[in-house]
Amino acid sequence: MNAYYGRLIKNIKKLKDRRLSGRYWRMAFQSRSEKMFSLVTEGAIFLKRFVKKPRQVGSVIPSSSFLTKAMMSKIKWDDACYVAELGAGTGVFTRAIVRSLKPGGKVFVFEIDQTLRAMIENEYPRLKVYGDATELHRVVGDHGVDKLDYVVSSLPFAVLPPRATASILDAVDKCLKPGGKFIAYQYSMHMKSYFEKRFKSVRMSFVLYNVPPAFVYECTKGE
Repeated sequence: MNAYYGRLIKNIKKLKDRRLSGRYWRMAFQSRSEKMFSLVTEGAIFLKRFVKKPRQVGSVIPSSSFLTKAMMSKIKWDDACYVAELGAGTGVFTRAIVRSLKPGGKVFVFEIDQTLRAMIENEYPRLKVYGDATELHRVVGDHGVDKLDYVVSSLPFAVLPPRATASILDAVDKCLKPGGKFIAYQYSMHMKSYFEKRFKSVRMSFVLYNVPPAFVYECTKGE
């Protein structure tokens, strides 16, 4: 028994020497707990907004890390100076864009839901989040930007009124540079033929690990 306690004391000292003290573990656990609490809270708010306005939000939970990675992989960040995001939700893609955008770059974020918009602005006080995506061309022009390199979209086009979809994509077409890309995800192939009529090329990929699984559209504007 004495030998057992002797080994136990020795192991505790080793942990202390490696700075893995109780304080370290409490901080690590607290950090993990805070992150989990943030995700749960964010998901609850997203679900509440979906129940209230399903045509605006389009999904019951925020996009997964797998979908985020798939969407962001379509962007060549060395060439991305001006990026717009439509339908930012709780800011899942916004965070990835802000992290990846090179110094001097600018992101224009749009989210029509006031509650979700406030969440993003609270997280990024210097970032102005706009409401109506049909105003994309005007907003970009007001900032002296001629053309965008990329437009990232989470908008649920399949459930939006056709006139609203047309107006938003007209605004995208006005702002996107020749060769620029419109990157969007949808939960069906409903928009495939519609995108093909508007863009020079449309490439698709499928992300299984998302709720629900999603199709990613990589649409390139003609020269």
